[in-house]
Amino acid sequence: MLDIEWLGRRVALRANNGKYVCTKKNGQLAAVSESLGEDEQFVLKLINRPILVLRGENGFVCHHKNSNTLDASRSVYDIFSLLFSDGAYHIKSVNEKFWYVSGSGLVCTDGDKPEDFFFEFVEYGRVGIKGQNGKYLRGDQGGTLMGDGFSVDASSLWEH
Repeated sequence: MLDIEWLGRRVALRANNGKYVCTKKNGQLAAVSESLGEDEQFVLKLINRPILVLRGENGFVCHHKNSNTLDASRSVYDIFSLLFSDGAYHIKSVNEKFWYVSGSGLVCTDGDKPEDFFFEFVEYGRVGIKGQNGKYLRGDQGGTLMGDGFSVDASSLWEH
């Protein structure tokens, strides 16, 4: 009945009549807007989801041994913490350090300050995760988690 348009930190909802859902002055929601403005944008926040476990097409996401990177093809998983931040999420590893995407596109787990990641729920039980560089997380052929995907496809969809 509704299509979600992902707008970074915000989402817009388009009803089956082709109009955007907006907030009226009395707080009521109605699908009456032709264009997208501030009243048609909403924050999507996951409730009661403080942890993150990811499984992709080749296996689970897990810390790489002796490295600050992540594997995306393991038979065991690691549990990561999710911290909400104004429409984005910060992902924290067991070592209390944050995920970030390096200049070469590697997803690293030793950041001192948080980096924004955006969750896009594109199909039932599957999420695309976009880094603040505008690219999607994906498992590469060697099993390394990368933040260099240009679109949501099988390699960049994660079961959560």
